[in-house]
Amino acid sequence: MSSDQKTSPKEIELGSIDISIALALQSILIKHPNVYFAGVTPPHPLFGKVSIRIISKDVVPEKCLIDAALLFKEDLSNLYNVISSLGKTEKVNVT
Repeated sequence: MSSDQKTSPKEIELGSIDISIALALQSILIKHPNVYFAGVTPPHPLFGKVSIRIISKDVVPEKCLIDAALLFKEDLSNLYNVISSLGKTEKVNVT
């Protein structure tokens, strides 16, 4: 592709995941330097499938989604480590 050439909109089905995960991926995607647009299609009540639509430049949208998923995984790992360290220093009462 030539420089700054937009790809066709690509809708990628993410399956029956919780929409909050798709929205987190969208949040990361819109900050990606090669993404012009990222939007989440809410699940249809009968089918329950979540999709994400991506328009990118210079790279295929799937590559941008993989980059976003890897960043999301890293962020979740960091969050897990922070929460785990809280459990070692303080007792948390859950009632």
